[in-house]
Amino acid sequence: MKYVVKEASESELKEIYELAGENRLEATNDHSIDNQMKMLVEYEHARKYNAYFLCLKEESTLIGWILIDRATDYLTGRQVGWISDLYVKKTHRNRGFANLLIEEAFHEFKNQGFSDVRLNVYAHNVKAIKLYEKIGFKDVSKFMKIEI
Repeated sequence: MKYVVKEASESELKEIYELAGENRLEATNDHSIDNQMKMLVEYEHARKYNAYFLCLKEESTLIGWILIDRATDYLTGRQVGWISDLYVKKTHRNRGFANLLIEEAFHEFKNQGFSDVRLNVYAHNVKAIKLYEKIGFKDVSKFMKIEI
């Protein structure tokens, strides 16, 4: 099988946007009825500041995507590469596609001059945490909350 990673076209963006609600639910475990709209707002905000999707395809089938972004470390003021979103369709999971997308993202970030790449993952998303740790990501901070 021949796999291609490329910047998302308009038709691929349409499919990504259609899956945004499912994606957000899995990432956040938030069962809001407006998950898709909330995710689309985040996507559009990121794209407004030059973030872009790389998509993984097999022929005409979209397998998954990664959103290439940047952020500022609020303590050091340094710009860092930021993975805003990573998603592989359920039918294509456990076959190394997330790793492939992350490796492509690393190439993109290196080409942009970044030596530091970060992401955020919810604590309940154990599979994603294990994937990121296996790749070499380290826990560098804790984002904590309390409901009052």
